[in-house]
Amino acid sequence: MEDRLKQLIQYIDEFERQGPYKMNVLKIMLERGYEDWHAPISITELARPYYDLVSKQHSTYLLKNISKDFTTPFSQVKVERHLRTLPLKYLSTTSTRISNISPPFELVDNMFYVREEYRIDGKAALDRIINVVEQKFEEYLEVYSER
Repeated sequence: MEDRLKQLIQYIDEFERQGPYKMNVLKIMLERGYEDWHAPISITELARPYYDLVSKQHSTYLLKNISKDFTTPFSQVKVERHLRTLPLKYLSTTSTRISNISPPFELVDNMFYVREEYRIDGKAALDRIINVVEQKFEEYLEVYSER
């Protein structure tokens, strides 16, 4: 388990700072708690909390390069399209550049999954994953916000 947790953390840590999108998907999943964070989630279920989170961050941090979909009223169709083409696609298909770690996530039809070998339970594991996601988000803010 420790090896898989280290790989998952390294996978997240090695993402380039392209936007808050990937980390926001993970934040929403992690908010479900240490027993459920890795449960599959539908794009439909993810859309509204994702929109709310990105919109709030955009106004709080004055984020640059945010999709216009988050500065207009919520549209389920637009946000689902955004999720499919940006964060979920990249989380499920992009190997890391440095370590060449295969994605621990998969997108099948309209469902986003954590691969079975990365479904790690436990509060200590969840805390470590939350820490790396928050750190990655902070790195993004350093470059792309006007705090």
